[in-house]
Amino acid sequence: MRGRTRFWRIAALGLLLFAGAMLVTRFRSSQEPKSLTATVRYSENLPAPLFSGTALQNGCFVLVTRTISLTKVRRTMFDVEKRFNNRFNYPYVFLSEQPFSETFQRSVRKMTNASVIFGLINGEYWQYPEWINMDRAERAAEAWADANDVSADRSGWRHMVRFWAAPVAMHPALHQFKYMWRLEPGSHYTCDFTYDPFDYMQSHGLSYGFAISMEAMPDTVPTLWDAALEYIQSSKPQGENSLGWLISQPTWKSQYLHYNRCEFLTNFELVDLDFIRSEEYQQLFDYLDRKSGIYYEHWTDASIRSLAVALLLAPSKVRWFDDVGYKHDLLNNCPAGANRQMRCHCDPSKSSHLVPMSCSARWNLTASRIDFDTISSS
Repeated sequence: MRGRTRFWRIAALGLLLFAGAMLVTRFRSSQEPKSLTATVRYSENLPAPLFSGTALQNGCFVLVTRTISLTKVRRTMFDVEKRFNNRFNYPYVFLSEQPFSETFQRSVRKMTNASVIFGLINGEYWQYPEWINMDRAERAAEAWADANDVSADRSGWRHMVRFWAAPVAMHPALHQFKYMWRLEPGSHYTCDFTYDPFDYMQSHGLSYGFAISMEAMPDTVPTLWDAALEYIQSSKPQGENSLGWLISQPTWKSQYLHYNRCEFLTNFELVDLDFIRSEEYQQLFDYLDRKSGIYYEHWTDASIRSLAVALLLAPSKVRWFDDVGYKHDLLNNCPAGANRQMRCHCDPSKSSHLVPMSCSARWNLTASRIDFDTISSS
């Protein structure tokens, strides 16, 4: 009996101590500022709460992907939500030429509190255009792959880059939106956002934003500049441009302008969709599309978008988002400022803008208007 009595006394004492500890913990938590809880929710050990901006802009995230890429999609969404969107809840738009599975739809919805839209891509935009010789296109893809010791591009990849180059802005799922933030499945965001990029685009009157820009390989766009010159001579475009970024001025060694093959990596881009929907952009895309470089060479949406930006936008309409931490495959943009690094998880010494082939810093240094008559006569 004595043993049992002692056991129950010890158990009762333990329960009293546990209850007391819970009361103390609850009291302390009630005294902590609520703002600290919100800060830790999206980032750890920050020096101060992040600025959340004001009203939301009419923007969305856009992904062109398939059910099979669910793991990569979730990885990128995790970064986007943690670093930015769980304070804003901008919607996601998923597009594919194939229906998304129920598992895919359910899984991505669980990643965010924002609305999620799923859309199908019309078959018209995911097939060879009528003027393309399919045999020639396949041979060209195989030849380029052999020359670069890689696997040949699938026709679906070519259809995808053509869709991104212009038709994406016309998809019914995007009709309600003005701004598009493109997300690439598997890419990483390595820094917390201290402001709303959509709001920045709107308040500064920007039409295009990028994080990484590199020189394309010569054999990917061998005739793109020739096509651009033909377009300039035939359409006589007017107004602003930023062609100083794409071409080198004549020097004592040469009287001709030199196309440097710079292009934005469009796997991260912020775009005013009205720019892509504009008559000028659509005319340029139609002209280049008919040149068939997407299928007979290796033009990508990056090649076409970069040329369009340089031809149709003033430098003040474009921004290099050098403060965005972004990584895709081996390329990354990592801000170097000490204060910015407090909110980052990347190595600024490995930022791609430091390599010789980078064109990012060139934007701030060389983007300027060049007279079209000068180009036509060179």
